[in-house]
Amino acid sequence: MGYFNVKTILRTDKKRADNSCPVYLIVSIKGKKIKVPTGVQGFSEEWISKPGAFAESGSSIRNSIIKKKVAAIEEFLWKQIVADIEISTDLVRFHFGKSAKSDFYSLLDECYKAQFRLLAPTTRKHYLLVRRRLLEFQDPIGLHKIDQDFLLRFEDFLRCKGIGDGGVSTHHKVLRVVLNYGLKRKIIKENPYAFFKVKRDSPRHLTLTEDQVKRIQLLEIPVDSRQKNGLELTRDLFLFSCYTALRFSDVIGLRKHQIEPGYLFLWQGKTARPVQVPLLEKASLIIEKYSTQERDTIFPYIANQTTNRYLKHIAELCGIELKLHFHLSRHSFGSLMANTGIDAFSLCRLMGHGSIKTTMLYVNNTLESVREKMRRSAIFD
Repeated sequence: MGYFNVKTILRTDKKRADNSCPVYLIVSIKGKKIKVPTGVQGFSEEWISKPGAFAESGSSIRNSIIKKKVAAIEEFLWKQIVADIEISTDLVRFHFGKSAKSDFYSLLDECYKAQFRLLAPTTRKHYLLVRRRLLEFQDPIGLHKIDQDFLLRFEDFLRCKGIGDGGVSTHHKVLRVVLNYGLKRKIIKENPYAFFKVKRDSPRHLTLTEDQVKRIQLLEIPVDSRQKNGLELTRDLFLFSCYTALRFSDVIGLRKHQIEPGYLFLWQGKTARPVQVPLLEKASLIIEKYSTQERDTIFPYIANQTTNRYLKHIAELCGIELKLHFHLSRHSFGSLMANTGIDAFSLCRLMGHGSIKTTMLYVNNTLESVREKMRRSAIFD
């Protein structure tokens, strides 16, 4: 009927030191072929190409193994056809290939290979982190083991490591992408996320008040501090982000050609969305302070983790009790701009959000801002 074909061959191109050669099965489906190892080997002198077996003398066990391997693949493929599941060489590879026992990491790596060319560098880091955490949690992982129970146990593992809702949600998001990839390629029959709900509190963005931002602006770095240069650079980068809403990766990667008279124009690294941000005096002064002829980037390089360590010290110096981290600057921009009365659509464009729903998280973000707006109405007097 032409659905598929399974042929047995002796791989003389993979001859071993003792001159023996491995037996492989060639599975052909819709013009595509895949070679599947059988674990059987022998010598070319005893191999009979048709019907693809060893000479019977002393070879009954090897031939029996080969027949069973062929029968297993044929039975598997016919079951898929009867169940109206599209068969493919990928399906065979993940069930019978070198990734034996339906190894989940083979699926994950293939998905990553396909996805990485579309992802921003920062997002790739998240994907690689998820892989490391999975290996720490369980290795190996069979595809048949990925069910709701596995997802629950993996989530418990993450939370025991002290990872919060945001980090747990990111891990689930990556896993969902991998399993959807397998579903589309007909490698798995269903995605357990179809019946699994990720527990997460409603998003709430912590932000700095105007007073707290002013404390950072007025901070004098102690001259005798061994970390003076690092603290000063971190303070300026953080404030620059407060003035422009740029993420850390976009700030540290900012280049001269992205600066226009009175504006910054760039494509965001994370979302690949264009943003045009007014460049006001304080932000311009920071650019002038760090821009040099020898460097195309505006700011000298510093790692995000390093800035977060310095920000902890800056928070102590300024008497700020919040856990200060770099991305808080972007949140603060959104909240402070929303409190000025700017319309949500303009704020959405400034911050480069893909959805107005994200921007609305900053609108009326604090009880104080709500209280102030209530005071403007005569009914509350």
